[in-house]
Amino acid sequence: MKNLKYLFVMLIATVTMVSCVDDEIVEKDGPIVVESELKLNEIMSKDVNDNPDWIEVYNMGDSDFDISGYILNDKDVAEGGFEIPAGTIIQSKGFYIVDQDESGIKVSSGGEDVSLSKPDGTVIDYIFVPDMSTNVGLTWGREIDGDGDWKVTSPTPGSSNGAAENTPPILSAEPLTEFMNVYAVTASDADGIASVKLVQMINEGVQSIDMALVDGEYKTTVPRGKVGDVVKYYVVATDNAGLVTYYPENGNNEPAEFTVAGGLEEVVYAGAEAGNRGDVTFSVTPYYPAQVDEIRLYYLKDGEQQDEDNGFDDKHKVELVRNGDVYEGIIPEQETGDVIAYYLRVEYLDGTKTYYPMEEEDDDGNIISDFNHDLGTTWPTYTVEEKTYLPVVDTTVNYTAGPLTSVTFPSNPVPGTDINVVLNYSSTDVIGGARIYFDVGDAPVYVKANKVKGEDDSSFTQTSVTINLKDIVADNGLAIGDEGNKTTFYVRMATEDASGNDIAEYYYGSDGSMYLDDTPGGGTTDQSDAFKADPALWNVLNVQ
Repeated sequence: MKNLKYLFVMLIATVTMVSCVDDEIVEKDGPIVVESELKLNEIMSKDVNDNPDWIEVYNMGDSDFDISGYILNDKDVAEGGFEIPAGTIIQSKGFYIVDQDESGIKVSSGGEDVSLSKPDGTVIDYIFVPDMSTNVGLTWGREIDGDGDWKVTSPTPGSSNGAAENTPPILSAEPLTEFMNVYAVTASDADGIASVKLVQMINEGVQSIDMALVDGEYKTTVPRGKVGDVVKYYVVATDNAGLVTYYPENGNNEPAEFTVAGGLEEVVYAGAEAGNRGDVTFSVTPYYPAQVDEIRLYYLKDGEQQDEDNGFDDKHKVELVRNGDVYEGIIPEQETGDVIAYYLRVEYLDGTKTYYPMEEEDDDGNIISDFNHDLGTTWPTYTVEEKTYLPVVDTTVNYTAGPLTSVTFPSNPVPGTDINVVLNYSSTDVIGGARIYFDVGDAPVYVKANKVKGEDDSSFTQTSVTINLKDIVADNGLAIGDEGNKTTFYVRMATEDASGNDIAEYYYGSDGSMYLDDTPGGGTTDQSDAFKADPALWNVLNVQ
């Protein structure tokens, strides 16, 4: 559709005189309409390939008509519409067409008003265009130019609506590929669509699949082929008059085709979000997993090369491990600042190989894609960023009573180094022992760090004690404070009298309360027993 104003003249051998009464007011659905020899005649609201909408006006009169300043609108009033440019004349029995590019009027394919008004705003014609979303490429037009009922019709821009021939369906489709689970096309015809079929030929087999109308498109699930299959196909749309249209054109004699290559449907590698620090784990899901023999991950470390034609073959290979339909493999942790190049190769049971990124060859076997698995400089890369450590989190020990006054953890500990926790407490009480109890891993393994004056810490004072978490190792061999280690713990403090007799034990967790055992060793059940039995009430130590 050209972005121009069109003036069309229809030459009539025998002209029938039409008598029009100016300014006669008639009632219609919608606004009040004043009779005129100018009529809305045909409207395109859903063209193929997103071509612009257009509106056609017809001059029923026996004289040429100057329509300068007349107004077209996608509403039932003139206000805000498109003013037809000065000097625009429709000849007798002629047509004026304006498209969306010029007028700015986009008629909704879901249904919308269209009106034609005089320069003073008086509406002289009006029509509601119905939902045309399933009639792509067809128009809403009058049966007779300027008169008669409106109906879905084949487009006749600039010529008589009565001149429309019975045409084959309008069919719009995109190429089918092996990666489509659902294939969708649009088809429409003024006589109505009788059927739309996808005909698929794989090896010696032929399938004709009926496509169903869903949300304005004809759709079908696409049967899966096997890697290496050559798939030929075409779509045929048939209207109620028996006329047919093919995609591609002449597809029944010259069908489209593609070769099933397979490859990877999804590639995810953990580490990118964290700057590729540490091990980088690739998780990939192949197409046609039942046909996969193996998947390999190849990579080059910083400074290594891959170019066998020139004597370089430094690549490292990782066999991915299958878990259901997902395969996983790891590129080990590399040095900060290193640039790591990689690619993935899928090999199917029949020996077919495909790559990620996709690699394309011409008919002579020459690589024509940007990626070449034999040339390391074309591989995708990632850069290893500096490894930093987040602070220990969720370690605040809440307290409301008893001797404990605060607990201090390091703000940014490095796993594997000293992680010292300082317990501060009131000097008004004589401390019999300060301990942290840990629950490491899934099993209830308790590790206690016992600090008693003079027993194992000569620097012990009456106001604080320091405990080094690095030296505390659970029975399962996992050092508390190691990277990725989540540990639950609680703090226990005890008071003694001057003679060394227990007075009370205080337990501190994460819920803001202090749990008291005021009869240590007495054998009675109290609130501290329930606390010790419920790690959900304890604090959490996370080193990340």
